[in-house]
Amino acid sequence: ALLHELANDGARRQFEKNLEELVLPLMVSSARKGERECHVVVLAHEDTVDWDAQHPPQMGEEYSQIIYSTKMYRFFKYIENREVAKLVLKDRGLKNIRIGIEGYPTCKEKMKLRPGGRYEVIYNYVQRPFIHMSWEKEEGKSRHVDFQCVRSRSITNLASAAADVPRDHPQVDELDILGPPQEQIVGDNAQV
Repeated sequence: ALLHELANDGARRQFEKNLEELVLPLMVSSARKGERECHVVVLAHEDTVDWDAQHPPQMGEEYSQIIYSTKMYRFFKYIENREVAKLVLKDRGLKNIRIGIEGYPTCKEKMKLRPGGRYEVIYNYVQRPFIHMSWEKEEGKSRHVDFQCVRSRSITNLASAAADVPRDHPQVDELDILGPPQEQIVGDNAQV
C-alpha cells in the first residue's frame, strides 16, 4: 500500500511536468486555431509516421496532435498512471477527459484498386496512448434554450379526477369477469 501511494505521488509529479512541457503547448496551439478540444497521441521516439499525401487515413487522425516521448509512452502503459493523469487534468479544470490506448496509423502497408478506379489504402496501426480533453463546459451542446408553453392534460387534483368518472356503469371487479371459482384440489380433499 505504501509503494502504491509513493508511485501515485511520483506519477502525479511526472505527469504534471509532462503536462506543462509537452501537452500544454499543444492545447494552446489547438485553442489558437479556434478548436475547443485537443486529441493528443503519444508515440515512442522510434515510431515514424509516413502517410500517403494523396490517400491519408480516413479516421480523423489529421486532427490529432503527436507527442514523441518514449518516457511518456511508458508512463501511460499503466492503468494506475492513466487514472492519476485524469485526476490531474480534472483538477486543472478540463472536461470530457479520455485517456486510453488506441490504434494509430503509422505507414502505408498496401493499396488496392477498387471498382470505379478508386484506391483503398491499408495502413499499419500501432497501439499507442492517447489523451483527449476539452476546456469547454459542455462540449458539443448548444447553450440556446427554446421555451414553449404547453397546456398539461394530466390531472393533479384527485378530487376533480374523481368527479370526472362517469357513474352510469357499475364498477366491475376483475374477479367478476372470471366467473365462479372452479374446483380446487388441496391435499386429498376436493373443495368447491
